[in-house]
This record gives sequence, structure tokens and C-alpha cells, in this order.
Amino acid sequence: MSHLKVTDQINRLYIGTRKKYIMQFENNYVTMDADRSTKVVPLHDGMVANHLKGTYTYGVFNGGYVNKFITFDVDCAENSDARYATLRLIDVLIEQFSISVSDIHVSLSGGKGYHVDLFFEKPIAVVTATAIYEKVMKEVGKIHGGEIEFRPTFKQAVKLPLGTHRKTGNRCWFCDPFTLDPFEGDASYEYLAQIEPMAETPNIELTAQQAEEFTEVVRKTDITVNTADREAGFKRVVDVLKASQLIESNSRHKVTFDLARFFNEQGSDESDAVNEIMAILMATPRDYFSADSTPDHWLSEAKRIVSFSYERGYTFGNENRPITVYKSEILAVLSCGTFKTKQMLYAMLVTSKRYGKTFYLTRSTAMKMIGTKSRETATNTIKRIIEGGYAEYVRKGEVDKAKSQQTGHTIYKPNKYKLLISKIENDISVEVSADADLIQVANLLCDKKEIRKYVKRTEYNGRWRQYA
Repeated sequence: MSHLKVTDQINRLYIGTRKKYIMQFENNYVTMDADRSTKVVPLHDGMVANHLKGTYTYGVFNGGYVNKFITFDVDCAENSDARYATLRLIDVLIEQFSISVSDIHVSLSGGKGYHVDLFFEKPIAVVTATAIYEKVMKEVGKIHGGEIEFRPTFKQAVKLPLGTHRKTGNRCWFCDPFTLDPFEGDASYEYLAQIEPMAETPNIELTAQQAEEFTEVVRKTDITVNTADREAGFKRVVDVLKASQLIESNSRHKVTFDLARFFNEQGSDESDAVNEIMAILMATPRDYFSADSTPDHWLSEAKRIVSFSYERGYTFGNENRPITVYKSEILAVLSCGTFKTKQMLYAMLVTSKRYGKTFYLTRSTAMKMIGTKSRETATNTIKRIIEGGYAEYVRKGEVDKAKSQQTGHTIYKPNKYKLLISKIENDISVEVSADADLIQVANLLCDKKEIRKYVKRTEYNGRWRQYA
């Protein structure tokens, strides 16, 4: 069996994005994402060929909005439990969902479990794939000694078949769906070569809201690339936030989803995200919406889409993009006051580098930035930053008239800020990741004497000394 033909089948059946994938090593998995690092090579045919040879082991994510296939990942502590669960699952798929056994494809996971795959001729929306999984699992029932998980998502990958499990050394051969006996060697490659995806998706009824949510998205999504066009979506959000209303007719649904991702990335609470989305929709002229569209429906959709986006961790990816921090900026941060004030100003500096010098900041997000549950502490910390001349208000205490009228009590729009810290030309700089904190970055850019110049002895001994 030609590896080229098998590689083509892997591409056809499994790969929804080449930019993001996993590599398995003996003790862990590593996610590779070309959108987040220029050093990552997209998954290409040569890499797939090496996987099939057993040299390296790769796994795939879905296409962001869509799935080309569903894997029921059967994982149990004992192989006997995994066998029972897998055979039970196959029986449910055949008897209760009328799926032909020829469309059910089982492979060894490489550990003690199995992967049960369903392939689709046309990629299906994630919400459809999830609905299929949930309905099937409701019929399968509780699994003794383990679980059956849904794969792949955009956050959780699944290993490609026929490779080598790096920890156990086992090959992930395809299996007979009746006996679960593996087809070893060429028999597995030949099995893969003859797989055809299902022409019809299993008949799982979606709610009207679910259907509306993904009909347009699936039509427009290119499954050969990563999740939604991040740059275009992010630009759309920026333009909408500047205008404080929709800027295109009949764009409510698309913009709601973009804004949900944006606020999730910024760390806003779901309720704050919904309020912000509704403020924008309520401020938009009525003729931007379809004739039968109502604010009650917008609110219902905003809550659902925000909940969906937060649950699945959808963002634009900006929160993990490396940023460049300059020594002059860090010195300004160190000079601004108490440690919490320094923390807040550094967080605002990072936010401004990710989203522009003018940025939104809700009180709940500000509280998270400095690790406090006190609204008063967050408010006073920002006040000190403003009074110190490190930032200024672009918008403060502005009443959201439309939202206030709708709810019957006063609702304020989140404050907008502009950072006033400037970097010095040809200054020393360092590129840092999202998880780098103030102390780490300061120690990269400044020596001990410079830090101690701005940090009180008690603060230095309590927080800085161990890193110096």
C-alpha cells in the first residue's frame, strides 16, 4: 500500500487545520500553533508520512467552527472496561441511530482504550457535532471505570491513527468493529484507504437557535485554515467599539460572536460581556436589523453566544501573542507607587500593547488584574494611576442610556483609558509571553540597584528578593 495514498486519506478525512496540531512525546503532548509562533512549521505531508512510519506521532484539532469527523475517545483504566464500552457505543450507533457499521471506524488509542470515528462528506458545525455526541452518550449511559470523550475540539486534539504511542510503544491500528481485533501492518493501511465519509449526517435535531448560530459560519468557514479569520474579526471589533454601534446592516450575529471572543480574551465576566454587546446593539439604528428582529431576541442570543464562546475558550489569540516591553516603560511602572499599583499599571501596559493605547477596562477585569475581590481597591488603584499621570480617562462614568432605559435602572458603560507611558528611542527591550509577570520582566530589563531605587525595603524583601 502506497504511503502517498494513505497520506492523502489522512488529509481528506482528518485534517481540518494544518496550523495547529500536537506532537506526542514519551511523557507529554506539546501543542504546536503556527499562528502563535513563526518557528512552528504547519503540518505537512512529510510530517504525516513520518507519523505513518512511526517516527513521530501527531494529533489534530478541529477547524475551529467545524468538524470533518467525530472521535468518541474511549478511555478506561482497564482494557476489559474499554472493550465493553466501545462495543456498547458501536451497538448504540447501529441500533438507535441507524448508522451503518461500514461508517463506524475503530482504532486502538495506543493505551488501553479505543477511538471510534465517524467521518462526514461535508464538514459539520461544532454545535451539530457536539449535539450528536451528547445524544449518543445519553443512550450509551454511564461508563464503568472510565469515560468516552468528544474529540477533536479546537482546544483538545486527537492522535492520528496508525502512528506509534510514544509512551507504550503500541501502534494504533484500525480494528474490526465487531470483535475489536486489530488489523495489523498493511491490513490497517488498506483499511484506511477504502474509508468513505458518510454522505448524510446522523439525524440529530437541533434547536432553532443552534441552527441559526452556525448556518452562516459553516458556509463561510475555510476548513483548510485555522479558526476564524482572526485579523479581520479583530479589526471588525475595533471598528465597532470605536463607533459604539454596528457599522454594517444585518451583522448582529457575526459581531456578537466577535465581541464575545474579544471580551473573553480580555478577561471580562460573561455578564459584563453581554451588557457591552447589548449596549452596542441598543445604540445601533433600527434599520440595521431585519424587520422582525427584537431586542429580546438580541439579548437571548447574546447570552447564548457569550456562554458558548466562554465555555469553549474562543478568543482571537491575542492574549498569548508575545509583546515587546521596554526598560523605560518598566521604570515608569516601578515608579508609580504601591505594589498593587505597579501590578495594575503593568497589566494596563500589556493590555494597551495587545489592543491599542486606548482600551476598555471593566471593574471586574481590573479586579482580576491585581488579584483582589474588592471593587474599592481596584477603583482606588486606577485612581492613583490616573492622578500620577501614567494614564488618562478617555471615557468615564458615561451612562448607557439605551441599556438604562431597557432595564429601568442606571447602567454605566465601562471606562476607556489611554496609557501615557512612552518608551525611549533605541531603548533596551525584551519580548515576553502572556504569562510573564511584572517581577520577571523587571528583572530581565533592570539590575538590582535600579529596582531597589523604586521599591521599598519591605516590598523588596517580601516580593522581589527571591527573583533578584
